[in-house]
Amino acid sequence: GSGDIGLIMARRMTLEGAKVQVVAELMPYSGGLSRNIQQCLKDFGIPLLLSHTITKIHGAERVTGVTISQVGPDRKPIPGSEQYFDCDTVLLSCGLIPENELTRGAGIPLDPVTGGASVAESRETEMPGVFAAGNVLHVHDLVDFVSDEAEMAGRSAARWLQGKLPAVERTLRVQAEGIVRYTVPQRLNLPQAEDVRIFFRVGQVAEKVNILVRCGDRLLYKGAKPKVLPGEMESVTVKLSA
Repeated sequence: GSGDIGLIMARRMTLEGAKVQVVAELMPYSGGLSRNIQQCLKDFGIPLLLSHTITKIHGAERVTGVTISQVGPDRKPIPGSEQYFDCDTVLLSCGLIPENELTRGAGIPLDPVTGGASVAESRETEMPGVFAAGNVLHVHDLVDFVSDEAEMAGRSAARWLQGKLPAVERTLRVQAEGIVRYTVPQRLNLPQAEDVRIFFRVGQVAEKVNILVRCGDRLLYKGAKPKVLPGEMESVTVKLSA
């Protein structure tokens, strides 16, 4: 796996004296930040094999090697593509999901894509008075986003306790389309929402991307990105007050 944790662990193992043979990634792209690919792999000469997976771990009492195979578009191993690597350790980095035990235990609905709570722009969950932020809500790549989101949830929770959040007159559901996998928030409460920053992740690498946000026939936002990556969160600010 080549998400940020896997990339950072490859570097950490190297710094601790291990020889990292290879990082294998099932997908045709890395799930980590571009800077981590550079700083954790390329700077240390660690090869990254995209569209590859481990098909056999060798050894009895301990690991002696692994066989890695290339996979096709269906993510199944391609016969004849096997490569053998001598090694005594295998680290698995298989993705992250939000810490949602408390959320699930409280009976708060979860987003089927993020694995965290479904929230409004105030970060209020579908249980009134309960707010969520950070990695309990969805997996972030930058701590700056966590800090911003925590401040937003904290301010909203304080206003809710003071009875200063306006009553919800209408709710708009935010629906991800195209290559966008999910958005946060998943809904907008009117008239509370004015200028809203919508975070989103894509499901594939794409270049020269046009981003549109619509509400019926009304175009709320139009922008472009030279490139988007699944491992890097994106955001747009939508002016509902206009």
